[in-house]
Formats: sequence, C-alpha cells, structure tokens
Amino acid sequence: MRRYLICCEFHRERRAIKAADCIRRLATDWEHPMTGVWFIRTDATASEIRAALMQELTFRDRVLVCEAGEEEAAFNTSEASGEKVSQIADARSKSQILTAIFSRNGKTSRHLKAATARNLKSA
Repeated sequence: MRRYLICCEFHRERRAIKAADCIRRLATDWEHPMTGVWFIRTDATASEIRAALMQELTFRDRVLVCEAGEEEAAFNTSEASGEKVSQIADARSKSQILTAIFSRNGKTSRHLKAATARNLKSA
C-alpha cells in the first residue's frame, strides 16, 4: 500500500466534487487537509490515479499525483477541510487558532476585536 499526494485545481466547482468522489473510491484511507489537496493510501499507481481522475477533468483543470512518504509537518490543517463552515463551533473544532481567537474566557481578546472590526490596526 502506497501513500500519494494529490493536488488539484479546478476551473469549475462541480468537477471538484466529482473528482473528490473518484479519489474516495480509489483510496482505502484518505485525508483532505486543504482545498484541492488530498493524501490517500491505495494499491493503485500514480498513473492509474491520474487516469481515473482524467475522466472528471478538462484541459482547464490541473492535477498532480506523486508518492508521499510518512513524514509530514503541517500547520492549521484538518483531515477534511475545504468545505464551508456553517457553525462557528465547527470552525473552532477544526482550528486551534480560531479556538484561541474566539475563546470564551470572559475577556475580549485583541484578536477577536480585530477580526470583528475587519481592521488589524484596531488591535
């Protein structure tokens, strides 16, 4: 079983949804840490993954598939990111930074003040 990094840029959003379904079907295990980025485990080769994705792509889309090792370093990512967050609690649970910014410790943080003022100078 190999681990692959798949990076995608899509001209149209609906192709991204179809490609995501294709990636999930190919993978025995997958992570989606950022929009357009996937880590998957599969027995397929990089060429086979690309060939499967090509059925969902056009010439305006881009895809890169390469084998990835086990070592990784990340910042502010999650296993399934890239989707819209409808509840702030969902966002907090995905991001330690947002948890710190929107903490409910009774004090108004300068980060929250800046975020709500839409002006970083107000902090």
